[in-house]
Amino acid sequence: GQTYLNSISKSDILFHFPYHSFFHFIDLLREVSIDPKVTEIKMTGYRLARNSHIINALINAARNGKKVTMVLELQARFNEQDNIQYGNMLDKENVKVILGVPGLKVHSKLCLITRKENKEIKKYALVGTGNFNESTAKVFSDQLLCTADPNIAREVAVVFEFFERNYKIGRF
Repeated sequence: GQTYLNSISKSDILFHFPYHSFFHFIDLLREVSIDPKVTEIKMTGYRLARNSHIINALINAARNGKKVTMVLELQARFNEQDNIQYGNMLDKENVKVILGVPGLKVHSKLCLITRKENKEIKKYALVGTGNFNESTAKVFSDQLLCTADPNIAREVAVVFEFFERNYKIGRF
């Protein structure tokens, strides 16, 4: 069957909100959370929706044995409390939670999906503007690039390495 990752493998996809449904992104996350070949999902979160489908998908992924990392920004004005609660929820589900980077505000919208394909490790990168927030997606005109381009995926992986080890500053 045709999956999001199959489509992204063949060609980059650029979602433009509000003209495309944000639920394509949530469907993609749900798809990878149950895909037996997906081994890891890393993501950033700034302002997430109340009762976030994204958080639910990540919890589902962790329950399905995937290694999941979520970088939550604690300096998201008006959303600090929500992000702390989401952090606690994710932590209880064995999701690695990183609460921001000291001295920096993490406002990037990134998602990195690692999948085993024919004995090879393939990475898919999602790079976007705006927030991974389904309730505000209709209001702003954000973009989300979904790509299997190894150069972009490598750069996104370096950003996540920095989130995990702030002393390790990558070259871009």
